[in-house]
Amino acid sequence: MNEQLQEEFSKSEDITETVNKLPTKPQDELFSQVFGCGQQCPFCKVPCEAGGKKHEKHHAAVHRPQGLGRYRMVDSEKLVETLCTTDVNSERKFRCAATNGEWQPYKEFAKIYPDWLIPPDYTREASDYWKYVLVKYNKRFAQEYNAKPADVPEAWRSITREQALNGLKEAFNIKD
Repeated sequence: MNEQLQEEFSKSEDITETVNKLPTKPQDELFSQVFGCGQQCPFCKVPCEAGGKKHEKHHAAVHRPQGLGRYRMVDSEKLVETLCTTDVNSERKFRCAATNGEWQPYKEFAKIYPDWLIPPDYTREASDYWKYVLVKYNKRFAQEYNAKPADVPEAWRSITREQALNGLKEAFNIKD
């Protein structure tokens, strides 16, 4: 089969011409599969990892502190340090343009964002990378987003670079 395919493609004098005649461009399809659909989590702005355009629910393996998605506390203007995967399993509430400024329980986020799947995060290590990033660059993010730095939990300050990278490897099943 390999030889047959090589022979078939070698007949074409210009492979670019052949690719250009295809109804679906391979490079576009590959980009779509790798890049995802372009949607972002409504809370932390992490991109959907579902790949391509054909999926029922948007999802991401690792969400991040909401302050990295530019969210601030209303009263203090500090970056929000909580993760949406934690908040969807809490009594906390949110409000935004999609809720017409009305407070809604995170637990009921699917009523507002039915096309997003945000499961509660029971494993803290998966998000260690983003916690580490927020701790390390808290002041820079605050400056960039015209906010005050987040009140990061003390436990986050002890996350090492190695722990952060290990969390990413675990979340994406990367073997050394």
